[in-house]
Amino acid sequence: MKSLNTTQDIKNQFVVSKKQVSKNKVLKTSILFDKIESNLQSSLSLHKNSSNLSFKSIDFDLLENAYLNDKLIIKNNVKKLSTTEVVLNITVSKKEEKKQDIICKAVFSYTVKEAS
Repeated sequence: MKSLNTTQDIKNQFVVSKKQVSKNKVLKTSILFDKIESNLQSSLSLHKNSSNLSFKSIDFDLLENAYLNDKLIIKNNVKKLSTTEVVLNITVSKKEEKKQDIICKAVFSYTVKEAS
């Protein structure tokens, strides 16, 4: 299980576009979730036995909205790595000049299936 690099955060950035927002220019939750999932898969693909991971649970907390033209940063890091479980923390924040407002937090858990 030491094949996952636990010292490196995986980061993705994107700018909210017209196609990703509702009529009131708020980022659609489904788009945000898809972006988070894509970032998560980048981390899981680093795992030597990524095909042996089975989804266990998710804790998704939307703290505030993102809007058209907001620059967002999705960051994830490993919270727990064991022979039976992988848990990843995800944060999504608005990238602004002097601060970063966290708009979303999530925790994804996976169990490690025994190789057959």
